[in-house]
Amino acid sequence: MLLIIGQYVLLAFVVIYATSKLSYYVDELDKKTHISGALIGGVLLATITSMPEFITSITSTMALNEPSLAFGNVFGSNIFNVVILAVADLLFLKQMFFNKVKTQRTTNAFVIVMYIIFMFPLLISGFTGLDYGSFTLNILLTFNLISLLIVILYVFSIRSMNNDETEQSEEGSDLTYKKIGLMFFLWAVVVVLSSYFVTIVADQLGDALNLGASFAGAIFLGVATSLPELTAVMTLMKLRNHEAALGNIIGSNVFNMTIISVVDILNVNDDIFNELVTNTEARENVSYLLILGLINSIILMLALLRKRSINKITYVLPSVLILIAYLVYIGLSV
Repeated sequence: MLLIIGQYVLLAFVVIYATSKLSYYVDELDKKTHISGALIGGVLLATITSMPEFITSITSTMALNEPSLAFGNVFGSNIFNVVILAVADLLFLKQMFFNKVKTQRTTNAFVIVMYIIFMFPLLISGFTGLDYGSFTLNILLTFNLISLLIVILYVFSIRSMNNDETEQSEEGSDLTYKKIGLMFFLWAVVVVLSSYFVTIVADQLGDALNLGASFAGAIFLGVATSLPELTAVMTLMKLRNHEAALGNIIGSNVFNMTIISVVDILNVNDDIFNELVTNTEARENVSYLLILGLINSIILMLALLRKRSINKITYVLPSVLILIAYLVYIGLSV
């Protein structure tokens, strides 16, 4: 047990250090190219920091035949990502983060719609008996109609990030494009590899503690795979690159939702959503994760849509509510 914990801590340190370096070069790229920070954080950085979720979901579904672990990993990571944003908002309260960001509202709306789509069969199954299997397509490949809808929404979410207008920084980077690109690539490789190994150790730690697959995915794997997002947000907040910090979280969440769909499409032999039909425990756990994820995304949307708040007590309310909801979920899951 102590050996596994030691490995987890060491790998987590590598992930944190590498992601901090990666975030620095993201900030330099933002200054150099004047590309929207929302787009850089929401697509480029978010894709890299979400690679652990993608690799873990592929492995747990296609190699271990544990779709419930993939669901718990992805939706657990999404919840923890929003918690990261709330914690960063409170830690950097003087910056009044939500008063300054002007983008990602449309992209966050896509996240909310994705949650509703995933929840739809679960909500109506109790009234009509309809389940995820009713949405399975068997024309060329075996995958779920929900997966197709989510992929389409992801494409439109990228377009929304590209259309976001942000205030461009007047400060240019002294680094060359070549150096920024090379260092970005090298640290991205370190982040992906170290994140992959930390998720393996996190899975072993969950087994050692004798936790269920979905709960382990939501807690240990969810937190482990969110370490890159945690570090990226903290680093970008220190650099006051608020748009990239917000873009990384919301972009990661919309990408994570798409991971489930991509895994379902790649797993041509079966519809992974059938796990939610046949496994009562998995269906209940995923339902709780979806409900909490939807609630947190709605709170985040309200924080992005409201008028600028000067009073710090009212300003911190969304972040406090997000943390309370997460703690309630942890309490109910233990």
